[in-house]
Amino acid sequence: MADAIDLVRSKRQSDGRWLQGRPLDGIVWSITDAGEGEPSKWITLQALRVLRWWDAARHVA
Repeated sequence: MADAIDLVRSKRQSDGRWLQGRPLDGIVWSITDAGEGEPSKWITLQALRVLRWWDAARHVA
């Protein structure tokens, strides 16, 4: 799991946000908040939540 967390951290931009990646092939059920390569508020929110969870879990153990 640590490798996945390192990957998430490595994708963070200097302004603290994460960029929207290339959309997956197939049917798209919803439109995201940003185009490919643009900062995404939803990806940033999810990434920050995961990192906060990971950091808190490491301090408990």
